Amino acid sequence: MISLRKLSLIIPSIFLMQTSIAQSTKGINWQKFLSRNDMVYDTLTTKWEEGVFTGNGLIGTMLYMKDSSTLRLEIGRSDVVDDREGSPAFEKARLPIGHFELRPEGKILKNTARLDLWNAEANGTIVTDKGTIQWRTATLSQTNVIVFETTVSDGERKFQWQFRPEVSISPRTKYRKTPDGYVANPPAVLATTGTVKYCKQTMLSGGDYTTAWTTNNKANSRVYYLSVTFNRKKSSTEEAVQNVSISAKDNLQQLLNVHRQWWHHYYPQSFISLPDARLESFYWIQLYKLASAAREGKPALDLMGPWFRYTPWPAYWFNLNIQLTYSPLYTANHLDIANGLVQMIDKGKENLSRNVPAAYRHNAMAVGRVATSDLYSPVKVKPLTEKNAPEGEELGDLTWCLYYYWLQYRYTMDESIKAKLFPLLKGSINYYLDVMAKEEDGKWHLPYTYSPEYPGGTTRDCNYDLSLFRWGCETLLKINPNDSLAPRWKDVLANLADYPTDENGLRIGRDVAFSKSHRHYSHMLMIHPLCIMNWEQPENRPLIEKTLQRWLSLKSEFAGFSFTGSASIHAVMGQGDTALSYLNQLFGYTKPNTMYLEEGPVIETPLAAATSIQELLLQSWGNKIRVFPAAPSTWKDLSFENLRTEGAFLISAVRKDGETKWVRIKSLAGQPCIIHPGINGKLQVNGKAQLKTLSSGDYALQLKKGEEVVLYSNASDLSLKADAVKQEGRNNCWGEKAS
Repeated sequence: MISLRKLSLIIPSIFLMQTSIAQSTKGINWQKFLSRNDMVYDTLTTKWEEGVFTGNGLIGTMLYMKDSSTLRLEIGRSDVVDDREGSPAFEKARLPIGHFELRPEGKILKNTARLDLWNAEANGTIVTDKGTIQWRTATLSQTNVIVFETTVSDGERKFQWQFRPEVSISPRTKYRKTPDGYVANPPAVLATTGTVKYCKQTMLSGGDYTTAWTTNNKANSRVYYLSVTFNRKKSSTEEAVQNVSISAKDNLQQLLNVHRQWWHHYYPQSFISLPDARLESFYWIQLYKLASAAREGKPALDLMGPWFRYTPWPAYWFNLNIQLTYSPLYTANHLDIANGLVQMIDKGKENLSRNVPAAYRHNAMAVGRVATSDLYSPVKVKPLTEKNAPEGEELGDLTWCLYYYWLQYRYTMDESIKAKLFPLLKGSINYYLDVMAKEEDGKWHLPYTYSPEYPGGTTRDCNYDLSLFRWGCETLLKINPNDSLAPRWKDVLANLADYPTDENGLRIGRDVAFSKSHRHYSHMLMIHPLCIMNWEQPENRPLIEKTLQRWLSLKSEFAGFSFTGSASIHAVMGQGDTALSYLNQLFGYTKPNTMYLEEGPVIETPLAAATSIQELLLQSWGNKIRVFPAAPSTWKDLSFENLRTEGAFLISAVRKDGETKWVRIKSLAGQPCIIHPGINGKLQVNGKAQLKTLSSGDYALQLKKGEEVVLYSNASDLSLKADAVKQEGRNNCWGEKAS
């Protein structure tokens, strides 16, 4: 465990190595700004999805009520995963740890709470008929310790504090049939060493996990130090005990200062302010959530992060969930956190080859719908001559994941990322090449595969796969047009079967029409997020419109991410008002703490909504930057700072009274820039670069690495700063409110 003094010296250097933080963001009063976006609770309830949460990318807490007389602090650690032989959802599932209970002496009359975003701390007050308990808690950002501090009045000095372990078994057992022979891990053992109490949970697969805690007591206060450790090869207990023992000897305020320092560097890497108070708050809570749930070098983010809840989804899902989860990090300029997905794919490379049938392992890669972090999940798609694929044989899931690996490269222009991506993408596209066949029409056709989530969606020429196959070939040619397989990729692009369509637009595939409500937009991936069929192609507009209207006409099975998908598709069509309406509909599905459930937590949906919000303000697909491309008509004033785009540019802009006043462009990699700034009047340039006028309001310019320019029309507008805009609606609208 790193000492407190070393941590205080290391943190600034860590952030110097991370993505650039422009000086102008420091002019924002971040504490005041984020305070209007804090979650505020008039009451805490007995529901996880109405609780207040903290985390450091590995461990975390969810605080809510166990019952009317007891506060419950749920403890989670995202790498506490079983490792027996069997399925990812049972034998290799995420495991519960346990929770602490705070039981006051008196009857609870009132309990309130607040999530302080700027400091990444939660605090609150419990009022009983005997006194009060004030509490605050933080999961320390730089060490795996949770601090829970209480200050009490005289009548509540003897409140009770107790840890209750959970049975170590897959949470899926509560929702689905348990496999034959599957049993829980052995019972947990509670013990004490010195002043530290701990709970050790051994595992049948080897190793164990330990929860440890100790207390510093004063007259009217107690400070609890909690830690969870995990080790597959040896006992984890010594580390857990050491973590809490060292922290308990440190100065509490200094611990919190180091913790806050990390967060105070995190937020200013980008800035967004909206006139809609509910959406602005929602957006910033998602950025808090992302950094609480994932960090570079820590486990990739699954469906619940460090906030354990019983769920049928205790693994990774690769046919939408992980892709949407990571989608907001690129534009938000948090590529260090986004790198967690890249790292998981890199580490699982061997299993990606093992996942395909033996005949294709010499050149192909894939991943199935569900896996653990090792990415072992076989896919059994065979050539076109064999109808082989039952529901679930999704050929394109790895390719879709690699689209976000590609974004990691495009938003950094780091050649080392591109070099690592190339063999992975080549392997995923090789699987398509191995199983495709040319038919009498002279076109390459795909075998039976499954379009994710669509009932009976097994079909030849599945649009989900055709879009990913086409994108993959295009991208491979961009990376290495001289590769030995380049002629095959070009042949595919010239002769691949057309997307199957009918009078209603895009079909699910060749054999399956779009005739049922479909919560997924798997048949429209070419429209979003790939954007290889898009609204800026006039010839494709009728098909896009028809397909979208057909999808939206059958809503009975829609889920939360259906509305984020609708918002994003309308945003890339430039239809901001419609996009905003779908974001507002999403709020009928999200919970008071902005979490989202489908039987259990599925974290991707609210995070995907953050991406949809970004797309109203900035888009950069197709080698062009678009500023305020879908700003809703009711949003007259907007500002953002240091949002990142493809080509590694930082973009800042201010919109006032419905007009874009200025746009700042900073190049981080010296790449060519094409931009649609959307500024009325004759465009002026503050900086060295020369503008080249293209068509339809587009401009080209070349900046060297580190250079920046400001585009504007009226010099007086340059006095406007990117800062908090005036809002409609009440602040702090998230968090449970009293009825």
